[in-house]
Amino acid sequence: MKPLIGITGSRYEIATQPGAPGLLGVSLSDDYARGVERAGGLPLVVPYLGEVDSVPDLADCLDGLLLAGGEDMDPQQFGEFPHNGLGPVVPERDELELALLRAMVDRGKPVLGICRGMQVMNVAFGGTLYQDLPKQWRGSLNHRQKARRNHLSHKVLVQPGSRLQQLLQGETELGCNSFHHQAVKTLAPGFVPVAWDPEGLVEGMESQGLSWLVAVQWHPENLWATYPIFLGLFSGFVEAAQQVRTGEPTASQG
Repeated sequence: MKPLIGITGSRYEIATQPGAPGLLGVSLSDDYARGVERAGGLPLVVPYLGEVDSVPDLADCLDGLLLAGGEDMDPQQFGEFPHNGLGPVVPERDELELALLRAMVDRGKPVLGICRGMQVMNVAFGGTLYQDLPKQWRGSLNHRQKARRNHLSHKVLVQPGSRLQQLLQGETELGCNSFHHQAVKTLAPGFVPVAWDPEGLVEGMESQGLSWLVAVQWHPENLWATYPIFLGLFSGFVEAAQQVRTGEPTASQG
């Protein structure tokens, strides 16, 4: 059986009849699921669970977790109060993703973070974020491009010898897209930065130990169909999840 990959999504309100209360649901771009599917995994969109006690049971069922992009994180999750310029936050999403991420790590299962997913991973293990990147970061690059989703708007430099470099076919410099408002400020203990923009902003991180935890700040789900090199992120992730399913150990690098 293909490895089962849970993918988290954004909150959205489903319109109902005029005057009736709205319904809450989960929203996710098809590109995430299709990337997982193309890489050989079976994607499953994670619902907003009503009971926190359900999280461990869900983690038991999943072989891997993809933390997708979306809203800003609530800065109270990393010990700060909101600044002017903070975007929309969804506390229940923060709580679900943090709990599910930690449960997956406790079980030795792989996690891939994309954009917001990288920020969640960093905060979960003690890191902090720039709440409002344009105001708080010294750089001048535009990290919220106005071009189409598969446009490569700036370059990233990738650490030689890193797991991320292996997933990207050995490349150490390549273009990426960019659609984020927050970013890693202080890196969480147990992680190393493995990609940067030309101004030094961290664009990729991975765990130092045996756990398969990789995250990037750009959106490879929008790129792999045009630039197949980015499918390597999904392929390596799904391969690690398959090893979990079959009981094989995962290597610390690759």
